Amino acid sequence: MVRKPDIQYVGQFYVHGSEAQQLAPEQEKKQPKTRLPLVHIEKIQQISLDPVAIAGLLVAVFMLVTLVIGTLSVQNAWQDYRAMESYVSNLRRENAQLESSYRASYNMDEIIATANTMGLIPRSEAQTISITVTVPEPEQEPTIWEDFIWFIKGLFA
Repeated sequence: MVRKPDIQYVGQFYVHGSEAQQLAPEQEKKQPKTRLPLVHIEKIQQISLDPVAIAGLLVAVFMLVTLVIGTLSVQNAWQDYRAMESYVSNLRRENAQLESSYRASYNMDEIIATANTMGLIPRSEAQTISITVTVPEPEQEPTIWEDFIWFIKGLFA
């Protein structure tokens, strides 16, 4: 390790007026420096494009366009839904009117008299029979192992 030199202060040996005098600059004739004419350099603005940023902007624009198209599509679907809903309600109202006019148009006594002349009987007087049917169980499918054994037997038979 290098030892630092001991610092000695000059204060103890200083006598007023013993300092070194500053030399006066020589009074030579200074020649002005030659200056080159200033050339006005045209500023060229260079714009650097980041491909990742451009791709991000394109994706954002695509998503915005898709969002707008989707919104318009949903609005059209809602308009179609409302139109179909009103159409169905009109059909139900018309069906109820037609059903009431149909029920009012026939005479039930006349229908019963016609049915009796044809030999028909009321449902309550009809004889009922209940039949139980048993469905046979389907045969079980052979397992993979059984298929393999069948294949081997057929191969070496």
